[in-house]
Amino acid sequence: MPDPPDRTALYRLYDADDGLLYIGISNDPDFRWKAHLYELRRGDWPKKAVRRSLEWHDSRALALAAEEKAIKAERPRYNGTHNYDVAPFDPSSWPLTERGRKVEHVAALMRSEIINCRWTVGQRLPPVRAIGAATGASQQVVSKASAELQREGLLVFEPGRGLFVSDGIPREPAPAEPEQPEPARWHLPRLPHDWPRRCGFPG
Repeated sequence: MPDPPDRTALYRLYDADDGLLYIGISNDPDFRWKAHLYELRRGDWPKKAVRRSLEWHDSRALALAAEEKAIKAERPRYNGTHNYDVAPFDPSSWPLTERGRKVEHVAALMRSEIINCRWTVGQRLPPVRAIGAATGASQQVVSKASAELQREGLLVFEPGRGLFVSDGIPREPAPAEPEQPEPARWHLPRLPHDWPRRCGFPG
C-alpha cells in the first residue's frame, strides 16, 4: 500500500549528551536536517545535533498537532513556538474600565496579576483582544498598558512569540502628570520589598 501523499515526519534532534535540542516536522527529514546547518540559529545549535528520531504521520495536519503537543510536553531547548506556559486568565474576574485613564486601569490590573504571583516568570500573556474584551477597553489601550509594564521591567516582548512576564526587577511606576491627577481608587500600592523573592524571580 503506497504512503499517503502528505505523509509527514515529526523529528527530534539531540546533542551528544542526549539533550533534546529541537522538534520539527518535514516530509523530507533528511533534507531538513541538512538545511538546519545553513540557517542562522540561536546558539548555533544545529551544529550540536548528533542524532535524531523520526515519527511518521499520515498527514501534515496530524504531524502539526503532534509537534505542538510534543513541544509543550518535552520543552526542547531551541524551539520558540509553543514552548511556553500560558498565563491563567479568567475574564469574568476582571472589572470593566471606567471613562478616563483606562490605560492606567488596565496596567494596574495586569500589574496586580504579576505582583500577586498569578502570572509568573516566562508565562505568555493572554491575547490583547481577550484582555480588551474583559475590561471593555480597546486593543490600543491594552497595548499602551502593556508598553507601560515593559518600561517597568515586568513584561518583555519577544518578536514572533508574544508578550511574556519578564525575569527583570521592575522600576517604580512613573508618577501621574500634575494636570491629570489619578483618581484615588486607582492609586497603586508600593511593591512589597520582598515580592520578587516570593514570586520566584532570580536574585
